[in-house]
Order: sequence, then structure tokens, then C-alpha cells
Amino acid sequence: MSIFAEIFHGERVLEIRMQTNEKNTFDLNAFSTFGGLLKKHAQNENLRAVLLTSAQTQFFSNGIEPSLMYGKSDAEIKEAVTILIGTVSDYFLFPVPTISIINGHCMAAGAVFALFSDYRYMVDKGARIGFSEAIVGLNFPSVPTMVLKDLVGYKNARDLLYTGKQIKSPEAKEIGLVDELYPAESLFNEGLKFANSLAKLTYNSSRGMKTALRDFYHPILSKVFEQDIQHFARTIQTKDGQEGFLSLLEKRRPNFIT
Repeated sequence: MSIFAEIFHGERVLEIRMQTNEKNTFDLNAFSTFGGLLKKHAQNENLRAVLLTSAQTQFFSNGIEPSLMYGKSDAEIKEAVTILIGTVSDYFLFPVPTISIINGHCMAAGAVFALFSDYRYMVDKGARIGFSEAIVGLNFPSVPTMVLKDLVGYKNARDLLYTGKQIKSPEAKEIGLVDELYPAESLFNEGLKFANSLAKLTYNSSRGMKTALRDFYHPILSKVFEQDIQHFARTIQTKDGQEGFLSLLEKRRPNFIT
């Protein structure tokens, strides 16, 4: 089974369904494969909307596979972080509207993919979303921090990042982190219905509105891309960063040094 399924709903709506493992965590192959899919489909002039979905029921995505970052050389960590940040950047700048269908827990890098979507539809019960990097001793890149602040305001972004708290769907809706909540049985169909409404846009409208909404971030992305890679990789390489990923592998609380 492929780790991503590509499913067209008509000619203008593409569903990319994540099925990497039971928690939809991303290893190097998953990031690279997803990045390749984005580059391929960005060239499709018929495309008007993309649905990002999960084949799992408990998890939308639990972010980075811990083994990708634990016990690796500095060069391996730098390569992984470069591919990670490159992939999420390509998703952020994808030329047509994107919709995350968050049917389960959505954490860390998985929450960044949701954040970088144009729309977020979330199941109304049984799932949480959060940026848990602080809990495992990591920092957080500059661009998603700016997007999060723009979306939910400084105070909410501050609290989410410093605490690493994982919030339930009603709170996520209340602060504006997600757009709509639906029961599990109707979540996908509601997302697809909305995607089909976006599919009626012309080529110029679909891509032009996306450009208008994201162009502001282009110079910032270019300026801080390498900086974000350096800072995130350096944090992962520290003893506390390694302890954080080891604690995930061992399913326990981290025991930090500093």
C-alpha cells in the first residue's frame, strides 16, 4: 500500500490521503514523497482544490516519526529538517486552496500541515490539536509561528506554543484554529462538498486568490527559511532535544537536563 493515496473527485478536486502508519507520522520517505506529490500536482491546470485527509480514524497526523531525529548524526538531522521545512513550505505555497479534514488527533508537524491549509474541518468529538514541541524540548519555526498568530491572535498563539497544550475541537473552533466542526460520519462529505464549491472557480480566481492571500509571506519565507532550518536542527541536536525524541520512542515523560 502506498503511503499516500491520490484520489480525484472529478477533474478539479484532488484528495491526498495520508496512510503512512497507524499514527500517520512522517519519516524521511514520507516527507520526500509528499513533497514530490505537491510538485507534481501543482502543475495540473485543471486542479481547483485539494483535500488533505487521513486513512486512520484516531489520528490525522502525529507529526514527525521520532526515530527520524533520535540518535542521528548532525548531517542526518540537518538533511531531515531541510526536507521537513521544505515540504511544509511547498504545502503552504501550493497554488490552489487546500482543506484539511481533521478526523483524529493532530499534533506537532501534523498540526503545521493543518495550520498551513487554507481551511480546516475537524471532527466535533474525540480529537485534539496542538503544537507540542515545547513538551519535548524543541523550538518552533518562525513562519508557522507568524501564520498561527495571524490566525488565532498573539495571546492564543503564545499560550498554545509555550504550553504545548492539546485542545479539543470546540476550543479550536472558538479561537479560530479550525473553521468548522462536524460529526465523524459527515466530516468528509462536508469537506468534499465545500471542495466541490471551490471547484467552480476559474483558473485565474483559484490561483489568483491563493496568491493574494500568501504573497505577503513570500519574502519572509525566503528570508527565514535557512534560519529556521539552522535553529530547529540545532535544537534537535542538543541533549534535551534528543531526550525529547527518546521520550516519545519510549512513551514516557522527558527528563530534561536544562
